[in-house]
Amino acid sequence: MSYSSYNKQRGSGLMIVLFVIVVMGLMAMVMTKIGTSSQTMTTKEVLGTRAWFTAHSANEVVLTKLFPLGKPLESDATACKTYSAEDIANTMPRFQTGCKVEKIQCTMKQIQIAGKSPITEYRLESTATCGSNDVAMTRTQEVWAKGLE
Repeated sequence: MSYSSYNKQRGSGLMIVLFVIVVMGLMAMVMTKIGTSSQTMTTKEVLGTRAWFTAHSANEVVLTKLFPLGKPLESDATACKTYSAEDIANTMPRFQTGCKVEKIQCTMKQIQIAGKSPITEYRLESTATCGSNDVAMTRTQEVWAKGLE
């Protein structure tokens, strides 16, 4: 008795269908993972930018205290200090939801140039965080300024 070629190939169609289903399922999983990763990266990028601008704003607020408006050639050295959380809350305007200034630190030093009066140099460093417990980004920004005495 001989079997026809059709009988020898029984079930091969089922194997091809299973292979295609498995490959398509794996491709769907990979595409989902890529989409999720892309969304997470976009979220981190946006939060990082917000944190950067929040830290920048904190430095600008302290700079307006160091160099008060209306007195362009004078600087207020008493405004140069490390700001506590309470000082930050009282000093800073309300920022975007989910963003907060963690620290503002100001240090100053006198630079003596031969034959001239000393120059006061200020270094401001602020740190801000934006986000939640799941995804949060922190940025630190540093600014240098000097008095014009």
